[in-house]
Amino acid sequence: MSDFIFEIGYEEFPASFILPFVSQLKEKILSELEKQRVTVGNCKEFSTCSRTALVCTGLPEKQPDIREKVTGAPKKVALNADGTLSKAGEAFLAKNKITDYFFENSEKGEVIAGFVEEKGKTLEEVIAPIVKAALHAANFKKSMRWAENTFAFARPIRWILLSINGKPVEDDFEGIKFSKTSFGHRFLSNGALQVNAQNYYEILEAHYIFADRAKRRDYIKSEVLNKAAELGLTANIDENLLDEVTDMVEYPHVVIGNIPEKYKNLPVELVVKVLKKDQRYFTLCDKNSQVVKFASVLNNIPRDDSVVVEGNEKVVSARLSDAAFYFNDDLAKDFAALSERLKGVLFQKDLGTYSDKVERICKIAMFIAENYFKSLNANKLLDLMKAGEMIKNDLVTGVVFEFPDLQGIMGRYYARHAGFGSDVCEAMYEHYLPINAGDELPKTEVGTILSMSDKIDTIVGGFMAGMKPSGSKDKFAIRRNAIGFLTVAQNYALDIKEVVGFAWDLIVPRIKNAKVEMKQEIIDFIVARYNGVLSFDTPVIQAATARDAEFPKVVAKRAETIARLLKESGISELVQLYKRGCNILKKQDFTVGTVNESLFEQDEEKNLFAETCKVENEIKTMSDNFDIAMKILSLKPALDAFFDAVFVMHDNAEIRTNRMNLIGKVTNLVAENIGEISFLNI
Repeated sequence: MSDFIFEIGYEEFPASFILPFVSQLKEKILSELEKQRVTVGNCKEFSTCSRTALVCTGLPEKQPDIREKVTGAPKKVALNADGTLSKAGEAFLAKNKITDYFFENSEKGEVIAGFVEEKGKTLEEVIAPIVKAALHAANFKKSMRWAENTFAFARPIRWILLSINGKPVEDDFEGIKFSKTSFGHRFLSNGALQVNAQNYYEILEAHYIFADRAKRRDYIKSEVLNKAAELGLTANIDENLLDEVTDMVEYPHVVIGNIPEKYKNLPVELVVKVLKKDQRYFTLCDKNSQVVKFASVLNNIPRDDSVVVEGNEKVVSARLSDAAFYFNDDLAKDFAALSERLKGVLFQKDLGTYSDKVERICKIAMFIAENYFKSLNANKLLDLMKAGEMIKNDLVTGVVFEFPDLQGIMGRYYARHAGFGSDVCEAMYEHYLPINAGDELPKTEVGTILSMSDKIDTIVGGFMAGMKPSGSKDKFAIRRNAIGFLTVAQNYALDIKEVVGFAWDLIVPRIKNAKVEMKQEIIDFIVARYNGVLSFDTPVIQAATARDAEFPKVVAKRAETIARLLKESGISELVQLYKRGCNILKKQDFTVGTVNESLFEQDEEKNLFAETCKVENEIKTMSDNFDIAMKILSLKPALDAFFDAVFVMHDNAEIRTNRMNLIGKVTNLVAENIGEISFLNI
């Protein structure tokens, strides 16, 4: 078996370019090898900021030979009248590069045929054109040309190595002659490196190249954590930042610097954001969660770490000085009065300014509070209104202008500084929650109500203003807002239809020719997002949402109950009986009515009716969904006996209708209290 190494070295790529390039390169090369009948046993990719490589093993030494029969035109077309080949026959031979031919029967009659034979090419003959084509096909967000090259690439190419079985391939790409060797770290290693498929990683590591991205990432993370632990501190490991830093270095070297004392009282989130955005530094916190040090990852080993740290500290001090200026300037402002400035900030051309949005949010919040949070006292309602009026005020502050990701977070600090109560302050931040899937939820009632109000205004307003999500386009993040709304709402006895209707009425005066049918479309869109909120299999969610889907709390409890029933009880028999009953009603296109006991003829139907009425009465006093479901499951024996002994489609229309009413009474009891269990794959 054979192996090969393909490595391209280049001037440092931006971190965001590397993984897409590696993916493109590997996919292109492997797919082309497959087309060329070359199987690859294993292929491992390596990447740093300055190189990408593929090390592939378990390849054949050459392509397999092929001998394949091909057919062409009918005999009467392929031959002239005198039996010689016609132009069509000669074209067939030329096209397929064959000299011998014969005729054979086919579905189209007798046709000209022959065998195409091709000797397998060597691995070098196959791979060299493929890797060059893969480089030509590479696509970057931005490309450049250098020197006299007409070829565009992300950054200038420094070398290209193609080695098969340890032997370098002599070739060139766009005037760049293939190298016979690889190279180590630009500053820490001297000279060329002889590598093969077995020692590639080890040789590079010995010359200060951590070529395996996953190992390099783990090394950086462990180094930062270990250095923090040695200092008795906790490291903030932002996974996105870790990914970015991993793709910025070849040989990571972690150094620790100090945060100037005068900046240690800045909001933690602000310090973390400044050091992440501007410097790509990790932050280290003390036991009071204050940022006291930072960790920077170098792509070199300096002669003296302290010299580098001193320079880093000066830059950090300058960055934090700017942040402190904006923060202190914001604190000097009347936070509540900033609402006035929202009148000059456009939210959306049809929906008005942020001031208009805040006004709607307050009205929606009061509607939700009065209808679904009736236990709120006067003080809480006052806090709700105060918070609602200010929840977007930090959008016009200096810090949030510089760091939009800190909206809500900074609002909480400014509200505290202004002396507002804890619920009002927390609502500045909580109304954005949850930001992403699995994120924390609002903890206060004020924050919870404003979270749902803000999101429902964005959803309804976005639809009405023509911003409905389409494909990958979702400018207003309406999908994310719908998932966030449902995630919060599933814990409360809310009616989506009522809330959407109220928000619709607030917005409709702004929208010309608003179609009332869109209101149901919005509700359906929100309901469809249950799949992104409930962590259950699709059939369970379908069963839970088939009825009363506009009540998130009901749906969430149903889904939980159904999932538990599937694990802990014998629901499968009831599902089969339920489906049987539903099918009978569906075939007859039957609308369920009242059961008439006087029309019963058999003990089984009398018993089923009595048991059903008994269960109905008993579950009225029960509050636990699972207990209610288990009580309904106790109807299985009576329902089973009914189907075994009773002929539903009686000749007498009254008796037939009454029996279907009885079936409907049972299926409705199941659907309303457990769910539409016919969706379950049982």
